[in-house]
Amino acid sequence: MIRSPGHAALITLLLCAWCAAPAAADTLTEVGVFTAVAAGTHVGQDNPQAVNGVVPVAAIEFRQHVNNVWLQVEGIPFPVTVGGTNNGAFGSSSARLSLLNGTLMVDLDPHRRYHLGIGMQLVNLSNFNGSNGDTNFARETTPIYRAGATLPLPNKHFVELNLMIDPNVRANLIAFTNAGVPEPTKPEQGAEVDYSAAYGWQRGMIQYLIGLRGLSYHTRNNSTPGQLVDSNVGGGATFEVRFLFGPKER
Repeated sequence: MIRSPGHAALITLLLCAWCAAPAAADTLTEVGVFTAVAAGTHVGQDNPQAVNGVVPVAAIEFRQHVNNVWLQVEGIPFPVTVGGTNNGAFGSSSARLSLLNGTLMVDLDPHRRYHLGIGMQLVNLSNFNGSNGDTNFARETTPIYRAGATLPLPNKHFVELNLMIDPNVRANLIAFTNAGVPEPTKPEQGAEVDYSAAYGWQRGMIQYLIGLRGLSYHTRNNSTPGQLVDSNVGGGATFEVRFLFGPKER
């Protein structure tokens, strides 16, 4: 029950403050489509002959900013296949890859130019050996440590730099012979480095970015120290479109 005009004013003020609190946060949502034409090389312990190929890649990206903290999720929704150029007794060797990265980022300065983050990566990787018909599969997880910079240029242009280090990739490699007989499971451990540079510009609430991105990923067999399980090195030209949902004065 409201006992006086003062009580009514106080309640009204509290209600206004409560309703305005969510709007006081500086929020921005970004949804992006990332494409690349990538060239890569895959070498494995069971298929030492390099699998080289050029493949188009498409990924999705989501960023949610709240003040100086933001969550970024990016990934390849469908597996990407790279086939070898040389045929063996069982056909052409190939490698298939899909991945999902999730990182929580913090801006280090008021202008949001520099940021650091930590997160997790999930990778599904499978290989087919054309020489002997063997197949293998691994689902790998690793913590992500990420650093980046968004450097402004005149007229809403900018340069974006990113470095992602996955120092402790772990998985169990499950392999089968061409007859479907399971082989001993190999515990593997390794590391990954992902780096990129892009030039971007904004028109209204849409950003466009063109750049380069590279990847270096290696794992070794824990049960046989030093034995290479997977080596993947690649890179390519990238193009991304981001749709922005939030304050228009940015």
